[in-house]
Amino acid sequence: MDLHERQDLKSFLVALYGPQANGWPMNEKIFDLTYELVALSGRCSGVMDFVPRPMPYGINPMRYLKKELREMFLRAISKNKDQYIVCVKGAAGGMSTKFKEAALGL
Repeated sequence: MDLHERQDLKSFLVALYGPQANGWPMNEKIFDLTYELVALSGRCSGVMDFVPRPMPYGINPMRYLKKELREMFLRAISKNKDQYIVCVKGAAGGMSTKFKEAALGL
């Protein structure tokens, strides 16, 4: 990895894990774990398209459900597949130990 790639990787990991990631070596193993983390969060983000949004107060439940089903479908087929932050943070929390071990060379 070149210097810019290492800086980008470090910025991403510091945003997820905080200042402790500043001390981690930005090497291929850390990169591979980051790739795995993004893949895990991508699966979660795909499922989030099917989670109904909160129902506003005073709305007819059946009408709202019909609207939500339509929007779920549209989110699922949308070309813009963003990652949900809750998914990235969840994957990051689950992989924290792996990153710490990789930083120690284990």
